[in-house]
Amino acid sequence: MMYRSRAPLRIGLAGGGTDVSPYSDIHGGAILNATISLSAYASIELLKEPEIIIEALDRKEQQRFNWDPTLPINGELDLLKGVYNRVSRDFGFPQTGFRLVNFCRCSCRFWFRYLFHPCCCHTRCICRDAQIAFG
Repeated sequence: MMYRSRAPLRIGLAGGGTDVSPYSDIHGGAILNATISLSAYASIELLKEPEIIIEALDRKEQQRFNWDPTLPINGELDLLKGVYNRVSRDFGFPQTGFRLVNFCRCSCRFWFRYLFHPCCCHTRCICRDAQIAFG
């Protein structure tokens, strides 16, 4: 079984972080964001093997782990591993291995890809390859 998700990206224009506790509890908060025409994608595929695979296609990074309730935070793919650790702690250890894949689809405009999306170079977009792979 495979689960897929998509989330629009946004740019924080002002007040970033002022809406997060404890700052907002003490001072209140106000932010200004704009949604842009880019999205982040993620998929989770359940595996029969007792293994956890975490992969960022746009960064060409992959890590494999034995089936464990906590993954090491070591500077590589830490956001994904941190989410796994939190979900595992709060809702229980998953009963099967899985493969988590994420990527960001680029804008078609060269200057935007080049300035704001580091996976792209002048002639080739890695994210577009991922888009073809995921349909």
